[in-house]
Amino acid sequence: MGKKPTIRVVRNMARSGGTLIGKCIGCMDSVVLLSEVHPANLKVTKPMVQASKWFDLIPKRTLAVWRMGKAPSMMQFISVCQQTAESRGKTLVVRDWSHLDYIGVPFATPGYGFGLGESLESAFTVKQISTTRHPVDQYLSMQSFPGLEDLVPIEMYLKGCAAFAEFAKANGFVRYEDFTDDPDAALRTICGAIDVEFDPGYQDRWHKYTTITGDNPTTGGRSTTATEIRSMARKPVDAALMDAFRACADYAKTCKLLGYEE
Repeated sequence: MGKKPTIRVVRNMARSGGTLIGKCIGCMDSVVLLSEVHPANLKVTKPMVQASKWFDLIPKRTLAVWRMGKAPSMMQFISVCQQTAESRGKTLVVRDWSHLDYIGVPFATPGYGFGLGESLESAFTVKQISTTRHPVDQYLSMQSFPGLEDLVPIEMYLKGCAAFAEFAKANGFVRYEDFTDDPDAALRTICGAIDVEFDPGYQDRWHKYTTITGDNPTTGGRSTTATEIRSMARKPVDAALMDAFRACADYAKTCKLLGYEE
């Protein structure tokens, strides 16, 4: 039996800095990045449109067959993209839409696993790394996101955080806060984990990189307007909200697993 090809995956939950980190990876010279990909939903982030219109990864004949109604499986889709990228001397990196696995709202019911990885593991060796953010800061950012505000109860949110933290702890992760403190070091760790050549030229290109999902001025994300990567002071948190976090065991579990202060 032949050796499986390798697919590289970066995982992150919503509002945890994934788009900013994705821009840094995606603009590296040897990389082609597909963004927010998950087999449970191909309509919202449109990964096949990304692949065809942004990167020309799908041969026109293949695209025509798919449009006739013979939709590919996730494995078939990624295989075509990976082979095309490789033929051009590029490395395909897939940014997982981990929100669907751990929170889901309003697109799916979370399964608390690695849906994308499970859909690919029979054909690929999956190399992955997760990026994380302090659960309180991430939650506050979610509350400012159109479509997510007030839709995710804290207990449900923290259940997803704890499950994601368990996966990240077991399989490797980089914290967003450490990335903003030292982007080069964090990106070298990420690139090393997924076996991608680190390109220091990202520093001059990331803020101009636009072929990525999640980069929308209406969502209030930092990556839409920032031109430099720097640490930011944490926002003040309402005492009642902090009490609600501390009343949930999954909050302490998440912080402990990822090395955050409660």
